[in-house]
Amino acid sequence: MTNWNQLQSEDKPIVVFPTAYFPPISYLVFAKQYDQVAIDGGEHYIKQSIRNRANILSANGVLSLSVPVSRDKTTRLTSGNIKIDYHTSWQQNHLRAIRSAYGKTPYFDYYFPDLETIILSSPKNLIELNKKIINYLFEKMRIKTQILETTEYVTEPLEDYRNAFTKDSNIFNKKNKPYFQAFCNKYPFIEDLSCMDLHFNMGSESSDYLQFV
Repeated sequence: MTNWNQLQSEDKPIVVFPTAYFPPISYLVFAKQYDQVAIDGGEHYIKQSIRNRANILSANGVLSLSVPVSRDKTTRLTSGNIKIDYHTSWQQNHLRAIRSAYGKTPYFDYYFPDLETIILSSPKNLIELNKKIINYLFEKMRIKTQILETTEYVTEPLEDYRNAFTKDSNIFNKKNKPYFQAFCNKYPFIEDLSCMDLHFNMGSESSDYLQFV
């Protein structure tokens, strides 16, 4: 299991990443390049971002899965204190969408129960849910990067990926090597989907794929 250490202010400059809900493949590609990265819990929470949103490939094209969050106008919302809103049945909706999108992929039966357990674990804060996801993915994809957690905003990181994983960032400077995707008979290869797409389609070979992207 990934070691979630509390980052101390006197530590050396660090590489900073945002928290992420089933992050895009590029997130793992870049994170695995470092011995150690920090998840910034002190940053201002950015809505409609990878912090609570994942893109999967469904029969109707790319589908965004969003975790609803509660908004407290009296408190400064950070990635570390934002709470999940459980007033809707989003967990069942996400599980249904994942099952529909990936139910016929080679590794669905092997991995889906694990993801179902994580999604249904119902932690209070979004960052806690995302920690479980990252721990799981790093273990299954044999990523040895150590993960730290900050509660204070990091002002002078060694490298800053907090705003890197957006539609306009062009974080990849080359095309991803295509892998087999569900619905490839309907759509051309779609880059940088949620790591779930890679996980269900490639299984244990996901680790090798990340090595050569």
